[in-house]
Amino acid sequence: MFAVLAILLEMGSLVFYSAAAGFSVSLSVSPIVLLASQSSARLIEWGSIIDMFGYLCIAPVVLYLRDRHAGARLINLYAVAGMCLVVIGSAGAVVMATAAPYLIDQYHLASSGGKQNIDLVFTALYRAVVVGIWQTLESLAGAAWLIGTAIAIWGKAPRLVYFLLLLFGLVYVGIAVYRLTGL
Repeated sequence: MFAVLAILLEMGSLVFYSAAAGFSVSLSVSPIVLLASQSSARLIEWGSIIDMFGYLCIAPVVLYLRDRHAGARLINLYAVAGMCLVVIGSAGAVVMATAAPYLIDQYHLASSGGKQNIDLVFTALYRAVVVGIWQTLESLAGAAWLIGTAIAIWGKAPRLVYFLLLLFGLVYVGIAVYRLTGL
């Protein structure tokens, strides 16, 4: 139930984030696109709040898989990686929910010189949270949890669970490799 809820909440947050970015499907959006639209402030705020709850719904899934497969080799280590995913992701969401809307609102009230300063700060915030926290650090923790857990439960859990964990883990690997290599 928590896994389904986490997926639904994460999909919901993506709708808000995508709307804020003009329905872009890219991993990165130019921060100025987000600053230019005053409506993006509320969209990012709500998307981030929903995103935070999506991450928090992952925690019971991590604990369930760890408890269900308590005898599996290294399962506790993989659970720690899963909890890191929850903490890292939800912390990034809280930062975006609190800082991004404020900066966007201030951008629309600022003089042209003030707008340049806010653009610089917002770009740094965006790169730190989206690229650094979510798409690099979180992706590494998520990949370790999902792929490690999949390997640890091979033959002990339904194949669908194994393949879903592996699939989502490989997506995280792809995102992390993309960010770490700068491709």
